[in-house]
Amino acid sequence: MNSTHLYNTTELENPFTSADAEPPMDSNTNEPRIAPLDPAEADSQTAAVLTRREAKWGKVFNVGRTIANAPAIIKMMDAVWDNLCNTSLSSADREVIAMDLAVSNGCHYCVPAHRYIVHEEYEFDQQTVDAMGRVAKGEMLQGNGRMATMQRLVRRLAATKGGLNDDEYEQFQVDGVTPQQMIETIAEIAHCTVTNYTNRLARTPHDDFTAKYR
Repeated sequence: MNSTHLYNTTELENPFTSADAEPPMDSNTNEPRIAPLDPAEADSQTAAVLTRREAKWGKVFNVGRTIANAPAIIKMMDAVWDNLCNTSLSSADREVIAMDLAVSNGCHYCVPAHRYIVHEEYEFDQQTVDAMGRVAKGEMLQGNGRMATMQRLVRRLAATKGGLNDDEYEQFQVDGVTPQQMIETIAEIAHCTVTNYTNRLARTPHDDFTAKYR
């Protein structure tokens, strides 16, 4: 049985539909409305958080410095990023969730950033890379493979605000997603809401190293 038949196909669609919102920025636009915060200009605690975070990342992502304009929130996100690395979701699970949400939320910054991560920071097989590319274009993955299942899950959790019906809840478990992973996916939605919305609000500038992935 194809489990996709259990899901509302209209709610699996993923257009950018907010008529009164600013449309997604052109991929070449690089003028911020809220500039990334230079650690040298931050208070000592915020600078320390940024220094620690960027050491863990191994590079400067402008999203971190943009969020740092709200000191309490970069401190919160620093802990979120650490803890999300320790969930039972695989790297591929997390990337398909993040990519699908970035496209859904119209985030000019996160789509190329996650394309960069997929190609440069993980050693995914070509099939996974190709599937991520389709997700980055807004395509719905077909079949009952893990990536397609996780894309359906994140879309249904977002569409229903967590209110999966009983049949869906049971089918996702049949398809290999544990209740723990459903909660962890909700945490990823929360994480991406902060990053995607902040990037759109701030018009976060692209990182130079993502140029080939825009």
